[in-house]
Amino acid sequence: MQQIFSRRNLRLFITIFVATVLLFALGWFIFLRPSVTSLNKTAQTAGSSLQNITLTEFDANGKLLWEIQAKRATYREDRKIADVEDVKGKFYRDGEPLMEATGNKGTIDQASKAISLEGNIRAIAVQEKINMKADRMVWQSEEDLLKATGNIQIDKPEDKLTMTGKELTAKPSVNLYSMEKQVVVVAVEPPLEMKSEKVTWDAKRDRVFTDVPISVIQVKDKLQLTAKKGDWDIQKKEVTFTGDIKAKDPKLDVDLEAAQAVWNLEKKLVTLPVPFTGTSKSRGIVVKAQKGEAQVEKEQINLIGEVSASFSSTQGVVNADKVEWLIPTKMITANGNIVYQQPDKNLNVRGDRAVANLELQTVTVTGANVLSTLNP
Repeated sequence: MQQIFSRRNLRLFITIFVATVLLFALGWFIFLRPSVTSLNKTAQTAGSSLQNITLTEFDANGKLLWEIQAKRATYREDRKIADVEDVKGKFYRDGEPLMEATGNKGTIDQASKAISLEGNIRAIAVQEKINMKADRMVWQSEEDLLKATGNIQIDKPEDKLTMTGKELTAKPSVNLYSMEKQVVVVAVEPPLEMKSEKVTWDAKRDRVFTDVPISVIQVKDKLQLTAKKGDWDIQKKEVTFTGDIKAKDPKLDVDLEAAQAVWNLEKKLVTLPVPFTGTSKSRGIVVKAQKGEAQVEKEQINLIGEVSASFSSTQGVVNADKVEWLIPTKMITANGNIVYQQPDKNLNVRGDRAVANLELQTVTVTGANVLSTLNP
Protein backbone atom coordinates (compact mmCIF):
# COMPACT_ATOMS: atom_id res chain seq x y z
CA MET A 1 0.00 0.00 0.00
CA GLN A 2 2.90 2.34 0.85
CA GLN A 3 4.59 1.50 -2.49
CA ILE A 4 1.44 2.41 -4.47
CA PHE A 5 1.19 5.73 -2.56
CA SER A 6 4.78 6.54 -3.33
CA ARG A 7 4.33 5.89 -7.04
CA ARG A 8 1.23 8.07 -7.09
CA ASN A 9 3.11 10.84 -5.30
CA LEU A 10 5.97 10.57 -7.80
CA ARG A 11 3.67 10.78 -10.81
CA LEU A 12 1.86 13.76 -9.26
CA PHE A 13 5.16 15.50 -8.55
CA ILE A 14 6.36 14.95 -12.13
CA THR A 15 3.05 16.22 -13.51
CA ILE A 16 3.16 19.35 -11.35
CA PHE A 17 6.82 19.98 -12.25
CA VAL A 18 6.22 19.65 -15.99
CA ALA A 19 3.18 21.90 -15.80
CA THR A 20 5.13 24.49 -13.86
CA VAL A 21 7.95 24.46 -16.43
CA LEU A 22 5.49 24.77 -19.29
CA LEU A 23 3.67 27.64 -17.62
CA PHE A 24 6.97 29.45 -16.93
CA ALA A 25 8.11 28.95 -20.51
CA LEU A 26 4.80 30.23 -21.87
CA GLY A 27 4.95 33.27 -19.60
CA TRP A 28 8.52 34.05 -20.64
CA PHE A 29 7.60 33.74 -24.32
CA ILE A 30 4.63 36.06 -23.93
CA PHE A 31 6.00 38.67 -21.59
CA LEU A 32 9.79 38.55 -21.61
CA ARG A 33 10.87 37.55 -25.12
CA PRO A 34 12.98 40.13 -27.08
CA SER A 35 11.12 42.10 -29.81
CA VAL A 36 11.67 41.15 -33.49
CA THR A 37 11.08 43.83 -36.17
CA SER A 38 10.65 43.17 -39.86
CA LEU A 39 12.74 44.91 -42.50
CA ASN A 40 9.68 46.74 -43.76
CA LYS A 41 8.89 48.06 -40.32
CA THR A 42 12.48 49.15 -39.77
CA ALA A 43 12.15 51.83 -42.44
CA GLN A 44 9.15 53.26 -40.59
CA THR A 45 10.50 53.16 -37.04
CA ALA A 46 11.31 56.47 -35.40
CA GLY A 47 15.07 57.02 -35.33
CA SER A 48 15.79 54.15 -37.72
CA SER A 49 18.69 54.68 -40.12
CA LEU A 50 19.28 53.45 -43.67
CA GLN A 51 22.33 53.59 -45.93
CA ASN A 52 22.53 54.43 -49.67
CA ILE A 53 18.83 54.85 -50.29
CA THR A 54 16.54 56.47 -52.87
CA LEU A 55 13.40 58.28 -51.69
CA THR A 56 10.56 59.23 -54.03
CA GLU A 57 7.38 61.24 -53.61
CA PHE A 58 4.33 61.68 -55.84
CA ASP A 59 1.66 64.37 -56.09
CA ALA A 60 -2.11 63.85 -55.80
CA ASN A 61 -2.28 62.88 -59.48
CA GLY A 62 0.39 60.22 -59.10
CA LYS A 63 3.07 62.24 -60.89
CA LEU A 64 6.62 62.24 -59.60
CA LEU A 65 7.51 65.17 -57.30
CA TRP A 66 11.06 64.24 -56.38
CA GLU A 67 13.64 61.50 -56.40
CA ILE A 68 16.26 61.84 -53.66
CA GLN A 69 19.43 59.79 -53.29
CA ALA A 70 21.29 59.89 -49.96
CA LYS A 71 24.19 58.00 -48.42
CA ARG A 72 22.41 58.00 -45.07
CA ALA A 73 18.83 58.72 -43.96
CA THR A 74 17.30 58.85 -40.47
CA TYR A 75 13.51 58.65 -40.30
CA ARG A 76 11.43 60.45 -37.65
CA GLU A 77 8.12 58.56 -37.84
CA ASP A 78 6.34 60.81 -35.35
CA ARG A 79 6.67 63.77 -37.71
CA LYS A 80 7.08 61.92 -41.04
CA ILE A 81 10.44 63.61 -41.58
CA ALA A 82 13.63 62.10 -42.97
CA ASP A 83 17.03 63.60 -42.24
CA VAL A 84 19.40 62.85 -45.10
CA GLU A 85 23.15 63.23 -45.67
CA ASP A 86 25.21 63.64 -48.85
CA VAL A 87 22.15 64.37 -50.96
CA LYS A 88 21.49 64.26 -54.70
CA GLY A 89 18.00 65.18 -55.80
CA LYS A 90 15.86 65.57 -58.89
CA PHE A 91 12.73 67.72 -58.57
CA TYR A 92 9.70 67.64 -60.86
CA ARG A 93 6.62 69.73 -61.63
CA ASP A 94 3.60 67.98 -63.18
CA GLY A 95 5.93 65.05 -63.80
CA GLU A 96 8.37 67.13 -65.86
CA PRO A 97 12.03 67.60 -64.80
CA LEU A 98 12.40 70.95 -63.05
CA MET A 99 15.65 71.09 -61.14
CA GLU A 100 18.60 69.00 -59.96
CA ALA A 101 20.45 69.74 -56.73
CA THR A 102 23.12 68.42 -54.38
CA GLY A 103 23.95 69.32 -50.78
CA ASN A 104 25.81 68.12 -47.71
CA LYS A 105 22.65 67.37 -45.77
CA GLY A 106 18.93 68.00 -45.78
CA THR A 107 15.44 67.28 -44.51
CA ILE A 108 12.50 65.74 -46.35
CA ASP A 109 9.07 66.59 -44.91
CA GLN A 110 6.46 64.18 -46.25
CA ALA A 111 3.55 66.02 -44.66
CA SER A 112 4.24 69.43 -46.21
CA LYS A 113 6.01 67.97 -49.26
CA ALA A 114 8.99 70.25 -48.71
CA ILE A 115 12.70 69.60 -49.05
CA SER A 116 15.45 71.62 -47.38
CA LEU A 117 19.15 71.36 -48.19
CA GLU A 118 22.12 72.84 -46.40
CA GLY A 119 25.84 73.14 -47.04
CA ASN A 120 27.66 73.47 -50.37
CA ILE A 121 24.46 73.48 -52.43
CA ARG A 122 24.78 73.19 -56.21
CA ALA A 123 21.64 73.25 -58.35
CA ILE A 124 20.60 73.66 -61.98
CA ALA A 125 17.22 74.71 -63.40
CA VAL A 126 16.85 72.22 -66.22
CA GLN A 127 14.68 74.26 -68.62
CA GLU A 128 16.79 77.42 -68.90
CA LYS A 129 20.09 75.84 -67.80
CA ILE A 130 20.51 78.25 -64.89
CA ASN A 131 23.09 77.28 -62.27
CA MET A 132 22.72 78.10 -58.58
CA LYS A 133 24.95 78.03 -55.50
CA ALA A 134 23.71 78.69 -51.95
CA ASP A 135 24.30 77.92 -48.27
CA ARG A 136 20.70 76.88 -47.59
CA MET A 137 17.74 76.04 -49.81
CA VAL A 138 14.08 75.07 -49.27
CA TRP A 139 11.80 73.83 -52.05
CA GLN A 140 8.07 73.79 -51.33
CA SER A 141 6.84 71.52 -54.09
CA GLU A 142 3.09 72.13 -53.78
CA GLU A 143 3.57 75.93 -54.01
CA ASP A 144 6.30 75.64 -56.68
CA LEU A 145 8.35 77.93 -54.44
CA LEU A 146 12.11 77.87 -53.96
CA LYS A 147 13.84 79.88 -51.22
CA ALA A 148 17.56 80.16 -50.61
CA THR A 149 19.71 82.09 -48.13
CA GLY A 150 23.39 82.75 -47.45
CA ASN A 151 25.92 83.43 -50.16
CA ILE A 152 23.81 82.93 -53.28
CA GLN A 153 24.94 82.96 -56.89
CA ILE A 154 22.88 82.18 -59.96
CA ASP A 155 24.19 82.35 -63.51
CA LYS A 156 23.21 81.54 -67.06
CA PRO A 157 26.30 80.69 -69.15
CA GLU A 158 24.40 81.18 -72.41
CA ASP A 159 23.70 84.84 -71.56
CA LYS A 160 27.02 85.31 -69.71
CA LEU A 161 25.01 86.74 -66.82
CA THR A 162 25.65 86.25 -63.08
CA MET A 163 23.60 87.47 -60.09
CA THR A 164 24.66 87.32 -56.42
CA GLY A 165 22.86 88.22 -53.20
CA LYS A 166 21.82 87.01 -49.74
CA GLU A 167 18.17 85.93 -50.15
CA LEU A 168 16.41 84.29 -53.08
CA THR A 169 12.73 83.60 -53.75
CA ALA A 170 12.04 81.80 -57.00
CA LYS A 171 9.44 79.93 -59.04
CA PRO A 172 11.58 77.46 -61.02
CA SER A 173 8.72 76.24 -63.23
CA VAL A 174 8.40 79.72 -64.79
CA ASN A 175 12.10 80.63 -64.30
CA LEU A 176 11.41 83.68 -62.15
CA TYR A 177 14.13 84.54 -59.61
CA SER A 178 13.93 87.42 -57.12
CA MET A 179 17.13 88.24 -55.22
CA GLU A 180 17.40 90.53 -52.20
CA LYS A 181 20.10 92.15 -50.02
CA GLN A 182 23.40 93.29 -51.54
CA VAL A 183 22.37 92.18 -55.02
CA VAL A 184 24.94 92.48 -57.81
CA VAL A 185 24.23 91.58 -61.45
CA VAL A 186 27.25 91.23 -63.74
CA ALA A 187 27.14 90.88 -67.53
CA VAL A 188 30.18 90.02 -69.63
CA GLU A 189 29.02 91.45 -72.95
CA PRO A 190 28.65 94.34 -72.77
CA PRO A 191 30.63 94.63 -69.53
CA LEU A 192 28.03 95.86 -67.07
CA GLU A 193 27.52 95.84 -63.30
CA MET A 194 24.15 96.48 -61.67
CA LYS A 195 23.59 96.91 -57.91
CA SER A 196 20.38 97.09 -55.88
CA GLU A 197 18.74 95.74 -52.72
CA LYS A 198 16.24 93.75 -54.78
CA VAL A 199 16.42 92.49 -58.37
CA THR A 200 14.08 90.11 -60.21
CA TRP A 201 15.34 88.01 -63.10
CA ASP A 202 12.70 86.73 -65.52
CA ALA A 203 14.96 84.23 -67.29
CA LYS A 204 12.31 82.98 -69.71
CA ARG A 205 11.73 86.51 -71.06
CA ASP A 206 15.39 87.60 -70.75
CA ARG A 207 14.48 90.47 -68.45
CA VAL A 208 16.05 91.85 -65.26
CA PHE A 209 14.12 94.50 -63.33
CA THR A 210 13.74 96.23 -59.96
CA ASP A 211 11.29 98.62 -58.30
CA VAL A 212 13.81 99.90 -55.74
CA PRO A 213 16.85 102.21 -56.19
CA ILE A 214 19.44 100.89 -58.59
CA SER A 215 22.94 101.82 -59.74
CA VAL A 216 24.60 100.70 -62.97
CA ILE A 217 28.12 101.10 -64.28
CA GLN A 218 29.40 100.22 -67.73
CA VAL A 219 32.86 98.97 -66.87
CA LYS A 220 34.59 99.88 -70.13
CA ASP A 221 33.40 103.48 -70.42
CA LYS A 222 33.03 104.08 -66.65
CA LEU A 223 29.58 105.51 -67.35
CA GLN A 224 27.51 105.44 -64.15
CA LEU A 225 23.75 105.77 -63.73
CA THR A 226 21.43 105.68 -60.72
CA ALA A 227 17.61 105.65 -60.62
CA LYS A 228 14.62 104.65 -58.50
CA LYS A 229 13.64 101.82 -60.88
CA GLY A 230 15.24 99.85 -63.69
CA ASP A 231 14.22 97.36 -66.38
CA TRP A 232 16.86 95.56 -68.47
CA ASP A 233 15.89 93.80 -71.70
CA ILE A 234 18.80 91.39 -72.13
CA GLN A 235 18.09 90.49 -75.76
CA LYS A 236 17.76 94.12 -76.83
CA LYS A 237 20.70 95.07 -74.60
CA GLU A 238 18.63 98.00 -73.42
CA VAL A 239 17.98 99.31 -69.89
CA THR A 240 15.07 101.62 -69.08
CA PHE A 241 15.43 103.77 -65.96
CA THR A 242 12.67 105.66 -64.17
CA GLY A 243 12.66 108.24 -61.38
CA ASP A 244 15.34 110.65 -60.14
CA ILE A 245 17.91 109.58 -62.72
CA LYS A 246 21.50 110.74 -62.39
CA ALA A 247 24.03 109.77 -65.04
CA LYS A 248 27.72 110.57 -64.79
CA ASP A 249 30.57 110.21 -67.26
CA PRO A 250 33.77 110.76 -65.23
CA LYS A 251 35.95 110.71 -68.33
CA LEU A 252 34.07 113.57 -70.01
CA ASP A 253 33.01 115.32 -66.80
CA VAL A 254 29.34 115.44 -67.79
CA ASP A 255 26.37 114.84 -65.49
CA LEU A 256 22.79 114.25 -66.66
CA GLU A 257 19.59 114.44 -64.61
CA ALA A 258 16.13 113.33 -65.76
CA ALA A 259 12.99 111.46 -64.76
CA GLN A 260 13.37 108.80 -67.47
CA ALA A 261 16.18 107.41 -69.60
CA VAL A 262 16.76 104.51 -71.97
CA TRP A 263 20.31 103.17 -72.22
CA ASN A 264 21.11 101.08 -75.30
CA LEU A 265 24.25 99.22 -74.28
CA GLU A 266 25.14 97.95 -77.74
CA LYS A 267 24.75 101.33 -79.47
CA LYS A 268 26.23 103.15 -76.45
CA LEU A 269 23.32 105.55 -76.63
CA VAL A 270 21.41 107.14 -73.74
CA THR A 271 18.01 108.46 -74.88
CA LEU A 272 16.25 111.05 -72.72
CA PRO A 273 12.55 111.22 -73.78
CA VAL A 274 11.58 113.72 -71.05
CA PRO A 275 12.94 117.10 -69.87
CA PHE A 276 16.50 116.84 -68.58
CA THR A 277 19.52 118.83 -67.44
CA GLY A 278 23.16 118.33 -68.44
CA THR A 279 26.04 119.83 -66.46
CA SER A 280 29.81 120.09 -66.85
CA LYS A 281 31.28 121.80 -63.78
CA SER A 282 34.82 122.05 -65.14
CA ARG A 283 33.53 123.84 -68.26
CA GLY A 284 30.97 125.95 -66.43
CA ILE A 285 28.11 124.77 -68.65
CA VAL A 286 24.48 123.90 -67.85
CA VAL A 287 22.14 122.78 -70.64
CA LYS A 288 18.41 122.02 -70.45
CA ALA A 289 15.97 120.62 -73.00
CA GLN A 290 12.63 118.85 -73.40
CA LYS A 291 14.33 115.71 -74.70
CA GLY A 292 17.63 114.54 -76.12
CA GLU A 293 20.27 111.86 -76.33
CA ALA A 294 23.87 111.22 -75.33
CA GLN A 295 26.06 109.30 -77.77
CA VAL A 296 28.73 107.83 -75.53
CA GLU A 297 31.13 106.64 -78.24
CA LYS A 298 30.95 109.91 -80.21
CA GLU A 299 31.10 111.87 -76.96
CA GLN A 300 28.19 113.98 -78.15
CA ILE A 301 24.98 115.29 -76.57
CA ASN A 302 21.97 116.34 -78.68
CA LEU A 303 19.19 118.47 -77.17
CA ILE A 304 15.77 119.14 -78.67
CA GLY A 305 12.93 121.49 -77.70
CA GLU A 306 13.14 124.69 -75.66
CA VAL A 307 16.88 124.29 -75.29
CA SER A 308 18.73 126.54 -72.89
CA ALA A 309 22.53 126.60 -72.57
CA SER A 310 24.17 128.84 -70.00
CA PHE A 311 27.89 129.62 -69.73
CA SER A 312 29.47 130.78 -66.48
CA SER A 313 32.49 132.19 -68.36
CA THR A 314 30.42 134.76 -70.30
CA GLN A 315 27.41 134.88 -67.99
CA GLY A 316 25.48 134.31 -71.19
CA VAL A 317 22.50 132.13 -72.09
CA VAL A 318 21.61 130.68 -75.48
CA ASN A 319 18.02 129.61 -76.17
CA ALA A 320 17.30 127.52 -79.29
CA ASP A 321 15.18 124.77 -80.81
CA LYS A 322 18.12 122.35 -81.10
CA VAL A 323 21.61 122.13 -79.64
CA GLU A 324 24.49 119.82 -80.54
CA TRP A 325 27.31 119.55 -78.02
CA LEU A 326 30.34 117.73 -79.40
CA ILE A 327 32.42 117.48 -76.26
CA PRO A 328 35.96 116.73 -77.60
CA THR A 329 35.91 119.73 -80.00
CA LYS A 330 34.77 122.06 -77.22
CA MET A 331 32.07 123.38 -79.55
CA ILE A 332 28.36 123.83 -78.94
CA THR A 333 26.16 124.48 -81.97
CA ALA A 334 22.58 125.75 -81.63
CA ASN A 335 19.98 125.98 -84.40
CA GLY A 336 16.52 127.52 -84.77
CA ASN A 337 15.09 130.63 -83.09
CA ILE A 338 18.36 131.62 -81.46
CA VAL A 339 18.26 134.11 -78.63
CA TYR A 340 21.54 135.00 -76.94
CA GLN A 341 21.40 137.05 -73.76
CA GLN A 342 24.22 138.45 -71.69
CA PRO A 343 22.52 140.43 -68.90
CA ASP A 344 25.67 141.97 -67.42
CA LYS A 345 26.42 143.67 -70.79
CA ASN A 346 22.78 144.25 -71.62
CA LEU A 347 23.09 142.08 -74.77
CA ASN A 348 20.16 140.49 -76.54
CA VAL A 349 20.98 138.98 -79.96
CA ARG A 350 18.65 136.93 -82.16
CA GLY A 351 19.48 134.73 -85.14
CA ASP A 352 19.12 131.34 -86.80
CA ARG A 353 22.34 129.74 -85.63
CA ALA A 354 24.83 130.11 -82.79
CA VAL A 355 28.24 128.52 -82.22
CA ALA A 356 29.94 128.64 -78.83
CA ASN A 357 33.68 128.01 -78.71
CA LEU A 358 34.43 126.94 -75.16
CA GLU A 359 38.18 127.19 -75.59
CA LEU A 360 38.09 130.75 -76.93
CA GLN A 361 35.06 131.58 -74.77
CA THR A 362 33.19 133.17 -77.66
CA VAL A 363 29.65 132.89 -79.01
CA THR A 364 28.96 133.62 -82.69
CA VAL A 365 25.35 134.24 -83.73
CA THR A 366 24.42 134.23 -87.43
CA GLY A 367 21.20 134.74 -89.37
CA ALA A 368 19.63 136.52 -92.33
CA ASN A 369 20.35 139.96 -90.92
CA VAL A 370 22.86 139.36 -88.16
CA LEU A 371 26.48 138.36 -87.67
CA SER A 372 27.78 138.88 -84.16
CA THR A 373 30.78 137.53 -82.33
CA LEU A 374 30.46 138.06 -78.60
CA ASN A 375 33.35 137.94 -76.13
CA PRO A 376 33.31 137.80 -72.35
